[in-house]
Amino acid sequence: MIRNMRQMSNVGSYPPVFRQLNGGGVHPPQQMMAQLKKNNYSMEDTSTTTQEDSVPIPMVDLECLSLHKLGDACKSWGIFRLVNHGIPSTLLTKLQYHAKMLFGLSFESKQALITNPMSYFWGTPALTPSGTALNPAASTSTMNWLEGFNVPLTQLPHFHSEHPMLHCF
Repeated sequence: MIRNMRQMSNVGSYPPVFRQLNGGGVHPPQQMMAQLKKNNYSMEDTSTTTQEDSVPIPMVDLECLSLHKLGDACKSWGIFRLVNHGIPSTLLTKLQYHAKMLFGLSFESKQALITNPMSYFWGTPALTPSGTALNPAASTSTMNWLEGFNVPLTQLPHFHSEHPMLHCF
């Protein structure tokens, strides 16, 4: 579960390093980019839109699956939009609602929710194959404006949390 932080309006949910950038009414990502440039860092524009047709991400239709099209999407893009998957739209809407609520919590609350094997990450350039956030200083000078929760599904039976927000999922 990952959220593009450019779409957030609740500054309290930002990690502290990004909260201070909101002073003066400047949208944090723009000011963050200026500050990174000043410090000789680069920051790729990772903004996304929510309009389905505005980004030509490949679509894979599960009702008439084409392994060639699936392979192409994985090799060329590394991502695809899955359609006709049979997941009820009400369930997807509910998941989106709960994700918005979870990401809207204060940064400190989100950190407090974390128990093994779940992890919380933010402002990192990439994830390892296991879902662990890479250290931006050790890997690259590019910093993505994102945050996410990694919940390894193979470890789900070992996950125990008392927080009602996490039980919604």
